[in-house]
Amino acid sequence: MSEVHWREAPLYQVAADIAAGKLSAEDYAAVVAAAIKEHAALNAVVVWDEAKLAADARELDLVYGKNGTVGPLHGVPLVLKDNINTKSLPTSAGTPALLGNHPGENAPLAGRLFAAGALLAGKSNLHELSSGGTSANMVFGPARNPYNPTYIPGGSSGGTAAAVAARIVPAGIGTDTAGSVRVPASLCGVIGFHPTTGRYPGEGIVPLSSSLDTAGPIARCVRDVVVLDSVMSGELLNVEPRPLSTLRLGVARDLIDDSTDQVATATEAALQVLQDAGVTLVPVALESIREVNTAAADSVIDLDFLEDMQTYLAAYAPSVSLQSLVDNIASPDAHQRTQSRLTHPPSRDAYHKAQQVARPRLDAAWRALHAENEIDAVVFPTTSDAALPLDKDDNVMRGSESVFSWFYFSHTALASIGRRPGISLPIGLSKSGFPVGLELDALAGQDQQLLSIALSVEDVLPLTPAP
Repeated sequence: MSEVHWREAPLYQVAADIAAGKLSAEDYAAVVAAAIKEHAALNAVVVWDEAKLAADARELDLVYGKNGTVGPLHGVPLVLKDNINTKSLPTSAGTPALLGNHPGENAPLAGRLFAAGALLAGKSNLHELSSGGTSANMVFGPARNPYNPTYIPGGSSGGTAAAVAARIVPAGIGTDTAGSVRVPASLCGVIGFHPTTGRYPGEGIVPLSSSLDTAGPIARCVRDVVVLDSVMSGELLNVEPRPLSTLRLGVARDLIDDSTDQVATATEAALQVLQDAGVTLVPVALESIREVNTAAADSVIDLDFLEDMQTYLAAYAPSVSLQSLVDNIASPDAHQRTQSRLTHPPSRDAYHKAQQVARPRLDAAWRALHAENEIDAVVFPTTSDAALPLDKDDNVMRGSESVFSWFYFSHTALASIGRRPGISLPIGLSKSGFPVGLELDALAGQDQQLLSIALSVEDVLPLTPAP
């Protein structure tokens, strides 16, 4: 295959061809290195070491010659969001106080990937401290959307999604607190998976909220997500496509109604394709669930951040205090928001009510919705709008109006607060030429079932052209 074809190849194919001796890890690493340099203007990969990538690939080829592959990701370079600790490259979370931060060890999640044979292609750009929707990083410069570099890739894992969409790497890892994997996946035309919270190890990842944070894979096909999920969870999966004729999906009509015309049109077309393929669609309303969801969110994130960040700094960057980290935040919006957490922390009572009252109510409401409607998953537009041009910091331009970007999380936060699995699948381009995503959410713990559904749904959805 030519270099161009290798760039298009999914992770599972690259891994299989390396395992079969059709491709060396070193040759494929060179393809990735060339792509990183070719697409440097996207600013998706912000820290990498070309010489080490090549050396690590050569070492794996030597291992292969003696003992065969070391695991299912043997020789496949991945990008990791720059808030996931890695021993060989610094971990900054995109914030000035942590520039040059060398934690000295891999996060357990990264360790699982490397033990399975993955190579570290580089660290990907992100919204500072994972706290925004544009990935307009003030330290590294903004990550850019491969479909139009003046538009945002979404946040906060925008660099990972842009790198995967631009065919720099076959897949990468982001993190998701309220939608930070699925939103950029949707805006960049790739797949983003939010597992049941707690399914993957979270230690060694610069935190936003330990109650809500989770790593999540971003790839270009569901099969690649299944491979990565098996490695990241440590659970050997046997995921087969679900017959579409047996599938009942609850369509969140209120989320379609609050989307723009171009997103709603693309969503309706995708739903019609699913219905024509035999899926039973059941209208459901999420208004009451959304109210409980909002009540559970802010106080949890705010108080978690104060405690979780101090724990991370003490363990991995002891020379940095919480106050100095906050004082040096480069993003005006993130600085104001984070400083407010310090000066006006939420009460313990509010936090307790969110954790002990609102979240159990939320879980019960979701289970009741599934049971009463006999549905396997809920389906809705991942984001209410497609990608928009960057204005500055955390704002985008909608026509002539500058708009705060956090409206992008209004749909995805439903899975995050409920700690449920959700996956965003691309469904083609809007009339303006930007990708649109369709999200499927299941009940907590039903990750394998959701991936099985996604495998089937992916097969009938419209193809999304490469950027």
